[in-house]
Amino acid sequence: MNGRKKHSVLIVDDERDNISTLKTILSSEYTVYASTNGKDAIETAQEFMPDIVLLDILMPEMDGYDVLTEFKKSEKTRDITVIFITGLDNDNAEIKGLALGAADYILKPFHPAIVKLRIQNHVQLMERLKQQALVAKVSHNFLANAYTETLHNDTLRMIGEFMGIASIMLYRIEKNNNVLICQNEWINPSINAQSRIGGKIELNEQVICAINGLLSGNVKDLCLHSKDSILKDNMDVISQHFNNYIMTPIFVKGRVNAILVFSMEEELQWSESEVGLAVLTANIFSGVFERDAIQHAEYLSRAKSEFLSRMSHEMRTPMNAILGMLQILELSALPDSVQRQCKVMNNAANTLLRMIDDVLDISDLEYGSFMLADNKFDCKAMIWDALRSADDNASKKRQIIECKVDPDIPDSLIGDSKHLRQVITTLLANAVKFTREDGEIFFDARLESEENDAVTLKIEVKDNGIGISKEQQNKLFSIFEQADGGINREYGGIGLGLALSKRIIEIMGGSIFIESELDKGTKIYFTCRMKKG
Repeated sequence: MNGRKKHSVLIVDDERDNISTLKTILSSEYTVYASTNGKDAIETAQEFMPDIVLLDILMPEMDGYDVLTEFKKSEKTRDITVIFITGLDNDNAEIKGLALGAADYILKPFHPAIVKLRIQNHVQLMERLKQQALVAKVSHNFLANAYTETLHNDTLRMIGEFMGIASIMLYRIEKNNNVLICQNEWINPSINAQSRIGGKIELNEQVICAINGLLSGNVKDLCLHSKDSILKDNMDVISQHFNNYIMTPIFVKGRVNAILVFSMEEELQWSESEVGLAVLTANIFSGVFERDAIQHAEYLSRAKSEFLSRMSHEMRTPMNAILGMLQILELSALPDSVQRQCKVMNNAANTLLRMIDDVLDISDLEYGSFMLADNKFDCKAMIWDALRSADDNASKKRQIIECKVDPDIPDSLIGDSKHLRQVITTLLANAVKFTREDGEIFFDARLESEENDAVTLKIEVKDNGIGISKEQQNKLFSIFEQADGGINREYGGIGLGLALSKRIIEIMGGSIFIESELDKGTKIYFTCRMKKG
């Protein structure tokens, strides 16, 4: 490469002295074309597509206004920036030119500094507009398309061609942030360079610290330059291929996820615009990677829920068969010892079936397909039935359950009795499980409030068991998590009960609360709304 592509200027003037003067002013910084008449100017613009056209107003045959009108008619040249050059110093000429779409005026005789500054300002404005259009296109591509390697490579190509540089490499960080692996690349076809895909770069602590420093905003440009001593001393692998480059990190959720390396062969200065575009590109990739983290997690979550649902349905069929056979055995004329064994198996099978039902409910909640039933039921009878089941388990640990059921609770309510009973059973089962032998459990169900066609119930379960620390209480209502992993081993359970109970209660228009201290017991209570029967 011979360095970056120069911006180009087309000078259109019928006086060759003016062309010569402008060429002298501009040739060191721009590629300059020249035309002495309007027809040739239109053809030259079509062929070379200059960035700026300096257009004289007063010319024979076609004046500057006519030429500008033809530029605007053509889809190819309509967006070229046109600056009129004129010796006319009157408002009407300026107004006419601006109305036709001219960007600016430069008056004769030419002042070199003014000519350079006017053109430089318009070039910078043009670059910003082109850069905005490029960024908008890249962003649209990422939003409209799914993640693919081709999409990433095309993005690097568009950015690289726009910047006119040698290459862009996308390195992903592996092995605890210590190794960079080249995943995507764009290399300018005009240079002879081997692919770096799969190439590895090991980072030392100094470079890692420097990269992390970019996140804290300690570095002005938000990128690292090859001229920085830290990279000169520690990044020889890149320097072997390109000795003039900048590195911009891609952060995802506050951590470095990848790095973009932009390189040039020439020892040219990286412009503020180029550095800004490099940083902006890294920010775009940050958003893309974070979105792909999220989408991948959502996919895994859906796959997990679907698997759990399918597995639970498949398990339910043989479990029902087992329960049916156990009931037949219990009704048979079997010895007492066998009857007791059948009862133990029946209790265990029912416990497993409740776990399966919990998994199915959680799966439905995750999918958004969980629905509450709306049936008429005897509320107090349902509560006493749940208490009798809990009392069977409590008696095995010589525990006492003290019960209080408000007589003002209507006998007949409309709602999902199965899931309300499930919540009550879960709270009572936990109280029995986490209360030591000879402990006490208190149950209270009361009518909290009553409206014309609905009631609010408050159910409370209190025990004098092992209690839960403040730090661990927040975990209680998380799916698949209990306050302490050791509890799984000591007391059993899969950690679904309270998480599921919370969601059921919230769907019922209520809330659930916990009060507890270590070794001082636990109180859990909830409210729920039911229609009157």
